[in-house]
Amino acid sequence: MVKPDRQALEVMARLGYDAKAFVEFLKARLVEYDENLRNQPDEVQLRILQGRAQEVSGILDLINKAPELIRKA
Repeated sequence: MVKPDRQALEVMARLGYDAKAFVEFLKARLVEYDENLRNQPDEVQLRILQGRAQEVSGILDLINKAPELIRKA
């Protein structure tokens, strides 16, 4: 994954505090993807869902870690 620059990290850190509704939406999407993964019989669609879930998970991780990453930078 591409490492975000300082400005992107600052935006992600603010998302964690100011845009909790958006973060909750991302969490709900991740749960939805996880549920759909268990019931997906089509191999291609399964891989697509896995990729989407990984990306949303990665974004949520960055939002959570952003304040710490800014302090270390």
